Amino acid sequence: MWMVDPEHGVLLFSIICHVVLLWRLWSQNLARVYPFLSALLGWETLQAIVVIPINPRSNLYGWTFVGTTVCLWVLAYLVVLELYRLILEDYPGIASVGRKAISWCMGFAVVIAVAYAIPDLRSTNGPFPILRIYIILERSTVLAILVFLVLIQLFLLRYRLRLSPNRMVYATGYALYFAIVVAQDVIVTALGIQVVYSFNLWITAIGGLILLAGAALLSRKGEVKVALEATDSSDDRARLQRQLSDINRVLSRAARGRG
Repeated sequence: MWMVDPEHGVLLFSIICHVVLLWRLWSQNLARVYPFLSALLGWETLQAIVVIPINPRSNLYGWTFVGTTVCLWVLAYLVVLELYRLILEDYPGIASVGRKAISWCMGFAVVIAVAYAIPDLRSTNGPFPILRIYIILERSTVLAILVFLVLIQLFLLRYRLRLSPNRMVYATGYALYFAIVVAQDVIVTALGIQVVYSFNLWITAIGGLILLAGAALLSRKGEVKVALEATDSSDDRARLQRQLSDINRVLSRAARGRG
């Protein structure tokens, strides 16, 4: 009888969840609306399929994983830019400033991480000192992305923008999914893969369930904007909208002045 070990079983489950969500996006004509999300899901699926037959204790596995993960960082960064563009579609001035802030902060985080890691390479006695740069870059990159995802959630809670159900699912779901990925990386780095083996499997499985929830909630009809329920008065909502409009107007004028 053919048996599948837990690690490969969870990995196969994650691949299936990715494929299901990708199929949902394509079947509902949403892949063109969310191209970077689709690209990220596709690359994660490809990465998982490629590393399955490779011995996880081999050098080939390590270099394959590192190389493909760097591409995932770039796609994750592009997904955040995509979210800012979609969420702030009605406020282009704020969206432009937000995207520039993300780009500058990401670049700054990478430069600082490399500058911090390089001086210690000579004192590293391990066989792969270059991995120190990778680990520090990974922490800096994913934490910077997570911060901007949290800022998106705070912005939505503060101003209660009028978004389509799909975009609310995208913003919230991706923030949860990425937080799971960050938690997985932090736990493994802090405690070691052998200590947190079972936790790692559970976190991967939870990430897959988030993807399945996204597949169930996203639809073509979900692209229509609806008014969000609010517990505050209509006057308060109008005041928040005026604040956003004023901020957007000022930022748009400043951008045109620099141009």
